[in-house]
Amino acid sequence: MSRPVGRVSGTESKPLRWGNTAYWEAVGLMLLGILLIVYRWRGTLLMLINPGYVNVALLAGLCLLGLGIGRWRGAKVPSSEVHSSLLGPRLGAGLLILTALLGFWVEPRPLSSQTALNRGVSPYLGASRSQPQAFRPKLDPRQRTLLDWVRTLDVYPDPYTYENQPVRVQGFVIPDKQPDHFVIARFLVSCCAADAYPVGLPVRWPEAEQLTADSWLRLEGRMAVEQRDGQSQLVIAAEQVEPIPVPPNPYADELRAGA
Repeated sequence: MSRPVGRVSGTESKPLRWGNTAYWEAVGLMLLGILLIVYRWRGTLLMLINPGYVNVALLAGLCLLGLGIGRWRGAKVPSSEVHSSLLGPRLGAGLLILTALLGFWVEPRPLSSQTALNRGVSPYLGASRSQPQAFRPKLDPRQRTLLDWVRTLDVYPDPYTYENQPVRVQGFVIPDKQPDHFVIARFLVSCCAADAYPVGLPVRWPEAEQLTADSWLRLEGRMAVEQRDGQSQLVIAAEQVEPIPVPPNPYADELRAGA
């Protein structure tokens, strides 16, 4: 007895059906992969992670893109396998796509001065989380970065040791309640922006009130000692203040700083 004409064998591929959750999962994986690749191409990843992990993120993006393509092709082949998921396949696929679309829509920005205040910047005491073994005491003061200064002060906190030494640093502005003062700061990142913490130094400048929070500056001056709350504190007496654009990498790199 012959087989009826028009019946499709179970081993043949199915037509594209958008009701199939596998297609949406594939779209989500591909979008996330493309997002990481685009971020790497634009340099946006430097706003989010340590530069040492940029190529790792690019590799992850390529893997996600490959997985998405494989998932798309595999969705056309009938399968009796049932995959368990905590959120459910449809919700999981929707979250993948939503996350990717938000990544394309929302432009990453550097952490702000308010974030620094919330995370406990302590400009007059240095940064207790920085690693003292990384400082360079014999370095020319004009070649010290902001992080170099903070680490040096953590080890040798006597402010009079550095009085009149030249300073040339750059960072973003954190307003200070004291008149004619502000804090110049940077975030130190070990892995990503989530674990970043601020380091900074106070600056004395007559036109401090005209500065905008989060604006980036390059300044030159000399170290001076002031009395604040009954204690001698080191402060940068600024002589030249120059606005600069936000650098491609706005964070100090804990893996490379002081190297």
